[in-house]
Amino acid sequence: MTYTTPPVHAQPQLAPPKPAKFGALAWTALILGIVGVVCSWVILLNNLTAIAAFIGLVLGVIALFGTRKVVAIIGIVLCVAAIGLTVAAQQAAVAELDKILDGGTNQGQTDVTGETAKQDAAVENPTWGKRYTWENGLSVDVAAPAACTPGEYAAPANIARAVRFEITITNGTSAAFETALMSVGTDAQFNGQKANMIFDASGGCDSTFDSATVLSGKTYTFHVAYAVSAQPGEMQLVFEPTFDSAKAAFVGQA
Repeated sequence: MTYTTPPVHAQPQLAPPKPAKFGALAWTALILGIVGVVCSWVILLNNLTAIAAFIGLVLGVIALFGTRKVVAIIGIVLCVAAIGLTVAAQQAAVAELDKILDGGTNQGQTDVTGETAKQDAAVENPTWGKRYTWENGLSVDVAAPAACTPGEYAAPANIARAVRFEITITNGTSAAFETALMSVGTDAQFNGQKANMIFDASGGCDSTFDSATVLSGKTYTFHVAYAVSAQPGEMQLVFEPTFDSAKAAFVGQA
C-alpha cells in the first residue's frame, strides 16, 4: 500500500511592528509643555521654561507629521499656554515693581472735605479745599491761601507778595504720627519756579509748623507762608509723610 505524505504549508512571516514616526518628539513636546505651564508663574525660572516651551512647540509641530498626532497636539497646546502665561506673569511682575519703585505722586485718594465721595488723585491733582488720603489712612487738607503782611525782619527780603496756607493733618491710622517725618514746605512752586517759605517771627506771615505727635483719630493744624510774585499764578505744594511714601501734590491759584 502506498502512503502519500500530506503537503507541508509554510507559516507566513509576520512583519515586524512599524516604529512610531516622530513619537519621541511628540512626547518631548508634551513634557516640555507641562513643565512650562507649571513653572510659568515662577519669576526668573520661567525665562528658562519659556525657552523650553518654545523648543517643545517646534518639536510638536514636527511631530504632527508622525504617528503620535494626538500627543503632539496636546504638547503644542501646552507649550503655547506656557509661553502665554509666562508673558502675563512677567508683565504683572514688572507692573508691580514699577508701582513699588515709583515715588508715585498722588497715588492715594482725594475727596472734598466733609464728603465721602473720593476720586483717584492720579487722574486729578487735589486743590485747595480738598483732602488727600494716603493708603494707611493719614490725610492732609489744604485751605485756600490767604494774603498776609510780612514784618520788617521777615526773610527772604524784598517780598513782592505773601500768601499763607492753613494745613490740617488728620491721623486716620491706628498709630501715633510724628509730624517731623513729613516733608512740608520745602517742595513748593509758583508758576513753575521754587517758592520760598517765609520766616517771619514778628509779622503776620510766620509759619507755625513744628514737630508734634498726632494721636490716632486726632488732627494737627498749622500755617505755612510763601513769597510769590505780585501777580496771581499757579501754586503747587507737595507733601510726603515719609521718604518712601507717595507724594500728594496740591495745585491751585494763589
